[in-house]
Amino acid sequence: MSKKLSVLVKKRSPEKISLEITKDSFEAFCNAIGLFRADFLKTLRESEADHKAGRVTKRRSLYELIEKP
Repeated sequence: MSKKLSVLVKKRSPEKISLEITKDSFEAFCNAIGLFRADFLKTLRESEADHKAGRVTKRRSLYELIEKP
């Protein structure tokens, strides 16, 4: 049974949005944005294994991942 998702927008600016989510609707929020998808969970497990094995690359920004060399 799915819960009703209720989120209160606290602040809004051109650069940021601040949301307030109740504890009761947190699971529904995570489900709505895809945090319970099998492929996302698999990626998390693989990432954790890489981190434990020391296969870590320090990044200053996520833009480094999309910039062309």
